[in-house]
Amino acid sequence: MEGRYDEAERIYLRLHQHNRNDEEVLYLIGVLCCDLGIFQQACRFLEQAQKLNPLFPEAAQQLVLALKGQAGQDMEAGKFALAEAGLRRAQKLAPNDDDCLLMLGRAVMLRSNFALAESLLSDFLQRAPDHAQALNWHGLACLQQKKHAAAEQSLRRALAANPKQSQVRNNLGISLYEQGRVAEAHDCFLTALIHDPSYVNARVNLANTLRILGHAQEARVHIEQLLAADPDSVELLNNLGTVLQDLGEALPARQILERAVAIAPASPQARWNLALSQLLLGDYGRGWENFEARWDGCANLRGAYDKPAKLAWHGESLAGKRILLWAEQGFGDSLQFIRFADRLQQSGATVIVEAQPELARLLASAPGVAQVVARGAALPPYDFHCPLMSLPYRLGIADLAAVGRTAYLTPDLAQAGHWKTQLARFPGRRIGLAWAGKSRLQNAELAAIDARRSVKLQQLAVIVETADCSFFSLQKGPQADELDAAGLPLHDFSAAWGDFADTAAFIVNLDLVITVDTAIAHLAGALGKPVWLLNRRDTCWRWLLERADCPWYPSLRQFRQTRGGDWESVVAAVAAELKNYSPP
Repeated sequence: MEGRYDEAERIYLRLHQHNRNDEEVLYLIGVLCCDLGIFQQACRFLEQAQKLNPLFPEAAQQLVLALKGQAGQDMEAGKFALAEAGLRRAQKLAPNDDDCLLMLGRAVMLRSNFALAESLLSDFLQRAPDHAQALNWHGLACLQQKKHAAAEQSLRRALAANPKQSQVRNNLGISLYEQGRVAEAHDCFLTALIHDPSYVNARVNLANTLRILGHAQEARVHIEQLLAADPDSVELLNNLGTVLQDLGEALPARQILERAVAIAPASPQARWNLALSQLLLGDYGRGWENFEARWDGCANLRGAYDKPAKLAWHGESLAGKRILLWAEQGFGDSLQFIRFADRLQQSGATVIVEAQPELARLLASAPGVAQVVARGAALPPYDFHCPLMSLPYRLGIADLAAVGRTAYLTPDLAQAGHWKTQLARFPGRRIGLAWAGKSRLQNAELAAIDARRSVKLQQLAVIVETADCSFFSLQKGPQADELDAAGLPLHDFSAAWGDFADTAAFIVNLDLVITVDTAIAHLAGALGKPVWLLNRRDTCWRWLLERADCPWYPSLRQFRQTRGGDWESVVAAVAAELKNYSPP
């Protein structure tokens, strides 16, 4: 009967018309339907056969095959819920069917139930520990739950079973990248491409690692090659825009990202990156609006919006209302945007601020702030809330001239007086130094930015050698350990500072602060103290482009890299200026 399924089908259906209650005929028709790949009909006939004779093992076995076949077709069609339901029926009939368990794990994963998928695939791997496909899917399920070490383990086992699996190697690269092991991830993506040069996802991921490793021009070449084949890809346009931002090409970056947003206006990633370009170029009117896409477009902020949407402030009258302003990102962001609190107070609002505990005491001194609550403590009742960094958008801040204030934070007078007495014994101009931003090692991209914006203390030696100056460390965190090894004449009182209010009381007694792009720059600027910013080439949007001043902080002066990574010329320029510096 081989090759004559159509004739066999007619014979079996004719038999079925005359023998509708013959389980043997129903079973044979079910087998034929399976052979023809029409599994839905096969299930119908085989279920009838099993119903007529529950003790018909061949029918039950064939029904399991039919259910698995139909589930496979459902998964290909994107009908994952139907596939899962069918596989669960098959599993009841054949609890020890390994293939059914494997398929069920995949179906559940395709429905985004990653925890259950991990569990099912773990059960399968107990039976078949070297099954490469199951190990890959198990690794993916772990990746989706941010269990990166577990994902790495499964994916390495999958590669041990078959080293030429480009998809597995790409997934392993993602796992390594998420663990901050960017160089290893780069090697994985590169090897995946060697095995499969047409693997687009691996090339995109390779370009991303190249950018983070400081090879933005190489990343650009890869992305532009991919765009030549797919010029309207929003993902590729977004990636190219990001690469151009890193290369300091703000105008081309904005143009590319505008194109991405024109193609996909709802893409939060494209709108978020466009906002960064617009703000960097001083286009605050449109930039703040697109900046609102950060909650979905910025990976680091997903899930951070934890306040009730129904109480979000959209510009309604605040007369007689209580509004909660809440910190959403870093210390510097809170210090920069608390300046707008008094505008809300002037419109009749009572302003409550939820801030990082380290900032709570200092932010209470900001004009317009009635109460500060440390994050994690119980909040008082409020009528509206607004993230601090949404204030410029809600207030309609479109003009650079509207953002600057000479000073808007005030340290405790008694503390400031204490440090004035302590510092009186140090001769010459008193200079504070901070050389590194906080390391955000939990995110590879942010960690790379932190490395680019920071210097080693030893690189500042020529500054510290300036005559008629006393230098003081303002550095906190692990980088402060460089003090002992550097052997430079820096005085360190940081052990006495418990929060930013303590640091502020110290800084107001200095003649000048010299710092890289970190919260200290914002703190000194908000206090109205002279501050010199050592700024990297791929600057943050808030420092704008090609300016030595800063509209946000009138007391701040910028010394900018002209080439990425070139701190030597920046430090030399600062040292030269410091020789003739006179405190205001």
